[in-house]
Amino acid sequence: MRAYRSPTRLFAFGLLGLLLIVASVDVMFAHWVSTVPENTDGVLTTRGQAQQRGDIVWGAVMLGTGTLLFAGALVELVRRQPQCVISAGGIEAPIGSHGDIVTVQWSNVSGVRGELIEDPFDGSRRAHLVVDVVDSDELPHELRGARWNGNELQIDAQEWTKGVSEYAIAAQGALGHYRRMDEIRHMEAPSLTWRTSVAAAEDGAIQTAAGGDIELETDEMQSADDPVSADAVDGVEEIEPESAFEDIEPDGLNERDPTDPEEASK
Repeated sequence: MRAYRSPTRLFAFGLLGLLLIVASVDVMFAHWVSTVPENTDGVLTTRGQAQQRGDIVWGAVMLGTGTLLFAGALVELVRRQPQCVISAGGIEAPIGSHGDIVTVQWSNVSGVRGELIEDPFDGSRRAHLVVDVVDSDELPHELRGARWNGNELQIDAQEWTKGVSEYAIAAQGALGHYRRMDEIRHMEAPSLTWRTSVAAAEDGAIQTAAGGDIELETDEMQSADDPVSADAVDGVEEIEPESAFEDIEPDGLNERDPTDPEEASK
């Protein structure tokens, strides 16, 4: 999410600068509205010369201020540099002492909120994006458009396009996403271990038809990517294939007596 300076405010600053430029021309030369220096038949008197020097000084100040306001507003409207960028990596803002970009990583942020804070210069209450920083030594202390209050980084958001609460909500969501992904990255993968035991008779034969059973026990889990080692299988006894059923006697189910009437009828 990106925050820009309000175009309405920029237009107002540009219009104010243009008015100052026109007023400076009037004060110094044209005198459309301003008072003409005192003169006699077009010749300036001593008092008129003093008035003219004052008009030139004031006109120059107005011309310089108006030019800066108009040019600055025009450049901002054309270039549209973001005043704040809220991304997956953190918060970026041109708040360095020379207008350079300062990045606050989410790993160095404990909380974000929007507040109205009193300006120490004119006493007005201005909207600020307040970032609670864990270690302020990682960031510059000489700032422009922001200031420190302990470990709180207060970024001036009064002239942003949207309300500061919208940017605070977006920053809180990005911070929460970073924390969830960080937990996932540091989460230990569960392990899988399969333990199998087969019940056998005393003589080593597997008791199936004679009443034996096969038991499968799961003690703990092991990752599917790790092969099950030989030590993981416990309780399995080696059984000769030919001797598995050698002790099982025929039960006579398939034997028939041809002399028995009942057996013959079957």
